[in-house]
Amino acid sequence: MTTKDYESFFDPYNYMDTYFKDPMKEPYSLRHLKKFWSKIGGSSLKVLEYGGGPTISRLVSATPHAREIIFAEYLKANRQAVQAWIDKDPIPFDWRPAFDFIVRELEGKGPDEVVKREDELRQKIRTIVPCNLKAENILEIPASLGDKYGPPYDVVATSLCLEAVVESEQEYKDTVTKLAKLVKPGGYLMMHGVLEQTFYTVCSKKFYTFYLTKEMVEESMTNAGVKDIEMDLASSDLSVNASDLDALPLADLKDLFFVYGKM
Repeated sequence: MTTKDYESFFDPYNYMDTYFKDPMKEPYSLRHLKKFWSKIGGSSLKVLEYGGGPTISRLVSATPHAREIIFAEYLKANRQAVQAWIDKDPIPFDWRPAFDFIVRELEGKGPDEVVKREDELRQKIRTIVPCNLKAENILEIPASLGDKYGPPYDVVATSLCLEAVVESEQEYKDTVTKLAKLVKPGGYLMMHGVLEQTFYTVCSKKFYTFYLTKEMVEESMTNAGVKDIEMDLASSDLSVNASDLDALPLADLKDLFFVYGKM
């Protein structure tokens, strides 16, 4: 049986240790994030990372292009894990391998740039705020920060979030529309997630995932008014080995997707 009870059962460090300890477990998403940020360019973008969980690897490629990053996450323990990394507190997880892979292998830069990128990302995550896809107001920006860090954003990015929360196709479509409304005209909505998955496992506990299809994702982006949509599947990506998907026995996903478009 799967659960949605993250407050009781989800441990951010067990999650990171299971899925993010080795960046080669997620080369597809990291490569596509690098391509996305290189394509849209810019160096002073206002970025919202929505439902970021306890992870910061999604933001490594974004850092050179962002002026400021607003990190939104539902679970308090996840927000605390990100803040602990920013504060350089002792934590039982090391993000350095992810930085090494992205900065050195994908970008072809030297080891000194790895440390610089870590420091730069710490500085550019300006605030960590709560969010809740089930709430009327899905983004909880404190009033004191609203003018500076509230919407609209140049880029709204979300990874592996929506399908862990929604319970129907219509709710998924409505949620994508809500996220799209946070994007300024000419900005981008970017999503990365899983297809045809019903659960993922952390320390023997199975967590719920809504069964999402490629068609649902495409229709949701179109219905939200997103234009120039670019969608890619891991199964059709020549840089991804079939074994990369088979090597994820802790979830029953059939595919990974990466999609973005312009408002």
